[in-house]
Amino acid sequence: MLEPLFVKYNVSVVLNGHDHFYERLKPQKDIAYFVVGSGGQLRKGNIDQGTGLTAKGFDTDLAFMAAEIAGDEMYFNVISRVGQTVDSGVVKRRIITP
Repeated sequence: MLEPLFVKYNVSVVLNGHDHFYERLKPQKDIAYFVVGSGGQLRKGNIDQGTGLTAKGFDTDLAFMAAEIAGDEMYFNVISRVGQTVDSGVVKRRIITP
């Protein structure tokens, strides 16, 4: 229901935290989707690998995401409770040409 609004208003990144794990989805319509909910009670085994949408998932320990926006790029690192880098990367701002 929300994706048409994200596309219409040129959203580049969607952060969600409801599910109790970390997951980065493969970009959908050039939008990066993150589930960053592994700061509390984990739900091990709840990442649905059958959809083919998961780019990276982590549900074996607590984790947090640190992000920095510089110009048209968002740099992110996902760090586990013990200091392990679980995921990292750069998301570029969506640019729509008229």
